[in-house]
Amino acid sequence: MTLETNRILKQFTDLQHGECWIGNNFKEVLHGIDASIASYKITAETNSIWELIAHLIYWRTTVTNRLSGNNNPPPFIDFRLPQELNDENWHQTLHDFESAYHILRSAIHAFKDENLDKPSPKEGQTYYQVLMGCLQHDAYHMGQIILLKKVAGK
Repeated sequence: MTLETNRILKQFTDLQHGECWIGNNFKEVLHGIDASIASYKITAETNSIWELIAHLIYWRTTVTNRLSGNNNPPPFIDFRLPQELNDENWHQTLHDFESAYHILRSAIHAFKDENLDKPSPKEGQTYYQVLMGCLQHDAYHMGQIILLKKVAGK
């Protein structure tokens, strides 16, 4: 691992469970959320916290694929929910979210600085743009999760 990828990796680590520049991290934000709060929707057209976490798993997997030179989508659908929205399945989703973080973290760790400005498998994007876009995407959805948690009463 080289200097710039080390900095990028630290940004992902801080966003997941460290001292993040936005003042929150996923570990803190998701603490205390149960299945009923995770599945709460403001309207039928909006996403729930659960759907947003599933979406983040999907996109972290997509970014991991791209870092390995593969532009294939993940082998599961975006925003997927289990058949039953119960605490056991919510805890599994949280486990999957943490696993997606560790897999992405390993892919970033193995990435070399000299490849950051090279084109990624996604046309029109460098690897650097893919990684920065993922960080921005995660932070954006964290903000939505914070608002949904407040609206749901936590």
